[in-house]
Amino acid sequence: LDGVPCAVLTLSDRASSGEYEDRSGPVLVEGLRRLGARVDVAEVLPDGIEPLAGRLRALAGKGVRICITTGGTGLGPRDETPEALHLVAERRLDGLAEMFRSESAKHTPMAWLSRADVVQVGGMLVFALPGSERAVKQGLDILAPVLAHALAMAGGGSHA
Repeated sequence: LDGVPCAVLTLSDRASSGEYEDRSGPVLVEGLRRLGARVDVAEVLPDGIEPLAGRLRALAGKGVRICITTGGTGLGPRDETPEALHLVAERRLDGLAEMFRSESAKHTPMAWLSRADVVQVGGMLVFALPGSERAVKQGLDILAPVLAHALAMAGGGSHA
């Protein structure tokens, strides 16, 4: 991901209000930078469909190529990250979301409760991962081998 512009968004009412410190976002920033990505945006937003949907549109418009969100993918009443993604998605990448769940289930059966999702917004790929540090570390490890190829395909590249 040499120099690819990326963003990390943490969705959490409590972290956005300062009730506790975001720990999963920094794990994603570090992991993306290890892969060579440029991470200029790392933000904490409250749960809910807005402001996430609007922020995703803005990031895609600014040329961000990969956005990874953490949080809001569970079954709680305020966990609406997938709904926000569906609102702005031009394409769904269900296979990547299923790959994440399938590989995560090797570590915990709770992975099957996750509503992790992957969509394309313009030229940007958006990966919605759970909110725990462990889940995002494992998630990035699972997705890393396919990120560059998926990005190339989203940009009009060939399957070579």
